[in-house]
Amino acid sequence: MGTGQTLLTLGALMLLSLTVLNVNRNFGQIDTSLTQNKSRLEALSILTSYVEQASQYPFDEAMTDTTPGKDLPDFAKTTDLGFDADDVGDIDDFDDYNGQVFADTGRSGVIYNVAFEVTYAKFLAGKIVKETVSKTYHKRMRVSVYDKYDPPLIYKELGGYKVKDTLKIEFTQSFWFYN
Repeated sequence: MGTGQTLLTLGALMLLSLTVLNVNRNFGQIDTSLTQNKSRLEALSILTSYVEQASQYPFDEAMTDTTPGKDLPDFAKTTDLGFDADDVGDIDDFDDYNGQVFADTGRSGVIYNVAFEVTYAKFLAGKIVKETVSKTYHKRMRVSVYDKYDPPLIYKELGGYKVKDTLKIEFTQSFWFYN
């Protein structure tokens, strides 16, 4: 083998080595991206399940009794949102979720924390929801999902570091009555 063939062979081996290293690095990045997206999708699924579950409960504890004519004074005070004295740890109306944190797992077995906050809200200009300290016919729920692992499974990258991220959603449930 001559000098020219040896140099060509060494060049080809260097190109092959660079190609293999780049392909390996790309596969690693794709695998990390897929894992993060799988975790986000699973957390989003859990979040959606809790939103659907919460929206099925009555607006307020006052709705569960049989007395007619429910009005604002009958609803829970803003300071009393959450479990009522007679609930015994069982959720039976929308605002019982206030302050609750549940640990839930998806199919992957990853443990996610699901946190809830319920407040009264009012509509401004027909579309903007604003938190209020007085009773209204609207309650807003904020639901947050996050994992408790280090390094986090649900994260965003800032400056090359993985920073824990939280998936959040807000929705409003309104009291409807018919005469």
